[in-house]
Amino acid sequence: MTASQPRPSLYPTKSSAGALLGQQLAARGYQSCILLGITPEGVEIAANAAKAMGAQFDVIVASFIKLGSNLAPIGAMAESAPAEMDPDFQPGMSLIEKLESAIDESRARVKQDLILYRTQRPVKKLEGRHAVIVDGQVIFPWRVLAAAKAVEQLGAKQISIATPVATEAAAERIRARRFDFICPTIMIETEGHPMPYGDSAGDTPERLKSIMIAHQAA
Repeated sequence: MTASQPRPSLYPTKSSAGALLGQQLAARGYQSCILLGITPEGVEIAANAAKAMGAQFDVIVASFIKLGSNLAPIGAMAESAPAEMDPDFQPGMSLIEKLESAIDESRARVKQDLILYRTQRPVKKLEGRHAVIVDGQVIFPWRVLAAAKAVEQLGAKQISIATPVATEAAAERIRARRFDFICPTIMIETEGHPMPYGDSAGDTPERLKSIMIAHQAA
């Protein structure tokens, strides 16, 4: 019996996916916006989208909140904004302590990543601007929604969310919150695509590359 073939990637590279996203944003008239790549997966895509449309670029730090590493996230934190939680998640008394420690863990990851990605410098000025939050693949909406909360606190007058690939369930949640959502590939499968980009290099190289790109944005 032959092993099942791996599914083909949706995009050959992250940079080509970013360039395509940038073209789509430009075609919609998003000329004077600032693109904010969510660390780590959204950084390279946002940088290439910004380059394709001649826009400014920076990174925004966000992290999922999970009750276990193999469980679906129940929320997310971004920058110094309050947590964004799944409204359908109703923890019983037995889970309250576990939830508090999961939130603390997520907050600690955000603090650590602020040092790695932005060496603690503030994000570029967002007051009165149109900010477009970019992620790599949106399977669950909590991280982009947490980032939107942080960007709102930083004074952006308009917020859009963009990604090359998202699940239908996540897209519905984002649109329900009245955000303009730009996504060329929407997947019906709730688990998203196993490898949307042909050049995904595994966690650590990916992370190092996105840290380097983030430092160039400074």
